[in-house]
Amino acid sequence: MNFVDDDNCLFCGSQNPYGFHLKFGQENGFTTTETSVPWYYQGFRGVVHGGIVAALLDEVMSHSLENAGIEAVTGTLEARYIKPLLTEKPLTARGQVVKEDGRVIEAQGEVIQEGEVVARGRGIFVIPRERSEKIG
Repeated sequence: MNFVDDDNCLFCGSQNPYGFHLKFGQENGFTTTETSVPWYYQGFRGVVHGGIVAALLDEVMSHSLENAGIEAVTGTLEARYIKPLLTEKPLTARGQVVKEDGRVIEAQGEVIQEGEVVARGRGIFVIPRERSEKIG
């Protein structure tokens, strides 16, 4: 399958009128981004829906691969919710590649709000077979 980036990603796409328009940087070996989540992405009043938290983790881990020059797609995603992530308050998400094994890449991420880690994630990413054949 050919994955086409049309700049409409919910999190990083600049063309998505409903998106977060995240910008990513590098800090101390991590890929980082800062944002806040609007109230309309809540689960309970004032608390970000868990699916949005998981998607933030996936996004920051994916961009950590991109910053390492790796083009891969999410194979599995694990999210651990430690504390509620609050809507309308600043947060930092950060991720990093922790292991490479052929076409399989492992990354970790976390979401931090008010100085505390509120969620952690782990993802297994896979370089699509057609990408690895072009590289090798």
